[in-house]
Amino acid sequence: MTQSTANQIRHLIVLAILASAITIAPASAAGGALKVDITKYEPYPAEIGKYVDIWVNVKNMGGGTAEDVTIELMPKYPFTLDSGANARQNKGSIGTDSSAMYEYRLFVASDAKPGTHEITIRYQGEKGTTWSEKDFEIKVGTDTLDSRGTLKLEAIKTDPEVLIPGDQGTVMITLTNTASQYSVTINGKDYDTNAQINEAELVRSDGIDVTTGSYQNMGVLGPGDSIDLSFNVLVSDDADCGTEHLLLALTGSSHTYNAKWDVPVRVESAGIKIIPSKPLKLACDEGKIEFDVANTHSSTFTSVSIEPRAEGITFTPTEYFIGTMEPDELFTIEFDCEVTGNSSDSADLHLYSEYRNGNNLHERVINNRVIEIEPVVPAGNSSTVMIGAALLLVVVVGAGVYYRRRRGA
Repeated sequence: MTQSTANQIRHLIVLAILASAITIAPASAAGGALKVDITKYEPYPAEIGKYVDIWVNVKNMGGGTAEDVTIELMPKYPFTLDSGANARQNKGSIGTDSSAMYEYRLFVASDAKPGTHEITIRYQGEKGTTWSEKDFEIKVGTDTLDSRGTLKLEAIKTDPEVLIPGDQGTVMITLTNTASQYSVTINGKDYDTNAQINEAELVRSDGIDVTTGSYQNMGVLGPGDSIDLSFNVLVSDDADCGTEHLLLALTGSSHTYNAKWDVPVRVESAGIKIIPSKPLKLACDEGKIEFDVANTHSSTFTSVSIEPRAEGITFTPTEYFIGTMEPDELFTIEFDCEVTGNSSDSADLHLYSEYRNGNNLHERVINNRVIEIEPVVPAGNSSTVMIGAALLLVVVVGAGVYYRRRRGA
């Protein structure tokens, strides 16, 4: 082989590698970057002889923008599109970690058999690139599936445990399928014991708003399985103290009846209480003041701190950090005081308390306290000298009388 021939072969190999990279890269980027899912369909299951609405979510999981995203729904029997013109949809570009939602309406054939049927969705990230396909299952049947699972409201937990008007919190709910075996025989017929959850919604009350939407098409719970649901709530500023009653509305398939459960949430306005544990009095321009700090709320408070302020008085420490306080816990704190600029015999005391109930920051001010200040008599005061001389005279006279009495005796 001549040198010229070898160079030509190497040149052809390089061109082949470049050509393969150019051919493969766009398809890989377009197909691998997009994630396609059916988020929900209604009604569930799809009803025979009726329309079913489907929501398709497309998310860009790649490192760059998908410039021209198109999806196409390819129905199979027993599904048909309401209009063939709606099969292909394009919403333009989708940025990294961003999503786009596509909606379709399908008709379920009147002679469809109950069970699980498939539809296909194909998609591409840019025009001219390779299409990718994914199959999805749609359940078709009646409103009631042939199973005997039974759901139970297992537990309710609120964080924080007791809310304050204006607070935000979370209500956590646990649902459990109480079946103990995978099948049950009734009147000679076998049934599975799965429990299907179509929708779970926490309904607001007069004093509490629910900011989390309903859960849709949550799937099947097998015997003994549990699922946790979390709902964010907001207590109104004028909510009454006591127990607010939210409503958990559950829509299920299977022979479990649709359920509505009471979800109690406690609301209290009580907070930090500050009580002087000894008289608020200073002598000789200095002294100490002492307080009992109590958590009168039914929840645990964190980051509790107390700061006293009074004109003309310096406090040490300037702010007392207590930290965590359990319900009904009492903590005694003390401040050293020095009168630095007050010429009167009293000073208005303002006590600032700050604490957290869960993630909610609260601040309160107590303004109805007064510190008494005993005046200091300056050295060399004439009245003091006169009083001292008078006392000395009394002592001397008394001593002379006593002496004379002794001599007389």
